[in-house]
Amino acid sequence: MRSIELVLDGPSDQAVRSLWQTLVAAELPSLGHSGTNDPHVTLAAGESLPLPTDLDAPMPEALRTAGVLLFPAGPGRHVLGLGVVVDGPLAEFHRAVHAAAPGSLDASLPGRWAPHVTLARRIRDVDLPAALRALTADAPLPEVLTVGGLRHWDGDAKVVTPLS
Repeated sequence: MRSIELVLDGPSDQAVRSLWQTLVAAELPSLGHSGTNDPHVTLAAGESLPLPTDLDAPMPEALRTAGVLLFPAGPGRHVLGLGVVVDGPLAEFHRAVHAAAPGSLDASLPGRWAPHVTLARRIRDVDLPAALRALTADAPLPEVLTVGGLRHWDGDAKVVTPLS
C-alpha cells in the first residue's frame, strides 16, 4: 500500500504525540505504542499510487480539527481519530493530489474522504468512554494543527519520500 500524507509541524506533531501518550498512560490502545508512526493526515491511499508532480493547488497551512471521529474496525472495535474539517483550501489541495496521483482507493477519493489523525486502531467499544475521558481530562483537544509538509509513503518498500 502507498499513501500521500500531510505531516504536521513540530508543535502540532508533539500535540498529537501527547494525545497518544495520554492513551498509553491510561493503558488503552494508542499509536503511541507503535514507535514507528508519525502523526499525519492521509490524502490518498492505493496499491500503486505514484509520486505526485505539478500539484496545481497550494498545500494548506493549517488544519482545523473537528473533535473525535470513529471508524468501524471489526466486531466491537473502532479506529479512534481526531477529525479534520474539510475547508476550501484542504478540499482544493485534496483534489489536486488526486489529479496528480491517480489510483487511490475509493475511501480516500474526494467526496468520500474523512480526513483525520489516527489516535488508536482497533480500540474496543467498551474502552471508548475511558479513552474520551482520558483525552479530555487535562486539556481540550487541539483546535488547529499546523501542516509541516507532504510525503509519499511506500509501505511495501518501507520508504518515505518527502514531497515538500
